[in-house]
Amino acid sequence: MIFIELYLTVLSWLLLASPAFCKPFNSPQLPEPISNKTFQTDDGVHLWYQKYNEQAGGDPVVLIHGGLGYSAYFGDVLKQLSASHYVIAVDRRGHGRSTYNANDTFTFEGFASETAALLASENIYRAAWVGWSDGAATTLAGLLDSKINPTISRAFVFAGFQKPGDTNNTYAETAIAQEFIARCRDEYAVLQPRANFTDFGTKIVTLEATLPQWSDVDLARIEGGKVTIAGAEFDEAVNLNVQPHLNKVISGSKLVILPGVSHFAPVQNPALFTGAVEDFLK
Repeated sequence: MIFIELYLTVLSWLLLASPAFCKPFNSPQLPEPISNKTFQTDDGVHLWYQKYNEQAGGDPVVLIHGGLGYSAYFGDVLKQLSASHYVIAVDRRGHGRSTYNANDTFTFEGFASETAALLASENIYRAAWVGWSDGAATTLAGLLDSKINPTISRAFVFAGFQKPGDTNNTYAETAIAQEFIARCRDEYAVLQPRANFTDFGTKIVTLEATLPQWSDVDLARIEGGKVTIAGAEFDEAVNLNVQPHLNKVISGSKLVILPGVSHFAPVQNPALFTGAVEDFLK
């Protein structure tokens, strides 16, 4: 989602900078205890996930985080949402507690396929997907897949995009982006001590600089009645005209713009974000 050369420059600078200079702010926390359960893919990758309030029943709400981050960024939303809903948090390939292979090429279609396969391993064939940023693109990829689409009962697409040009080229220059990258770097060192954050980050940058490449005709095939397109009033990462456009081309979808927040709405105002998801689930 970010201009590739600039992003790599910022990423490299932060990796070399002193910890005191670029110390990240604290991220939300997942509820304790944190599970060690993983789903193993056909190529040997282990995808971390955890179920919350399964006894609530109904279609689970699957939280799909953004690029570089992991499920803890949904932590405060998860705590509120799981008070009355069955919720599943998933770390996508390479993110958080989930592993990846050195020769991997990340795609949103691959992320969607693995999310669906993970759910199927738990005999879950109907779920509401809530995607944020790269997680939103993953959700759109699932909606566009004829095999995955029927398993998505509803879709909440926050800060989504249909092509790399939908994103703000100056995002990496912002203080919040630099703080976020630094925070992810430090957290990754704890969650994946044997992994290389620069290698992982480069894979994410390559993904976001080249994909997705969906046309309006592609997106028009999505059944809009089960889709909520959500944006942030002050999104600094995705251009502000993108969510209204997605709403327009996905006929029948609902548009919600969250006031007073940016691309990091789930962290900035979890009550507002949770409320929007609650309304979507009604």
